[in-house]
Amino acid sequence: MSESSKRLLSALMVLGAQSPERAIAIDELAARLGLGAQEIEIELKRLVEAGYARMVQQPGNSRVYLTGTGIITASSTYS
Repeated sequence: MSESSKRLLSALMVLGAQSPERAIAIDELAARLGLGAQEIEIELKRLVEAGYARMVQQPGNSRVYLTGTGIITASSTYS
């Protein structure tokens, strides 16, 4: 897993994006990390494909949250 993916997993964990109800908007995530939305979307695609995150489609802006596997993986970076 790339450092960018690890950073993104960690950010989602810290921001509490751990369920569909607590999903965070990609634009907000990009702003908090100081990255472009396109950069975030590329990394998120990898995380979704690997089963670490899921997307919630909403008009105008998609939201993202961690899956159970993503939560465990993000938590393990602190050990």
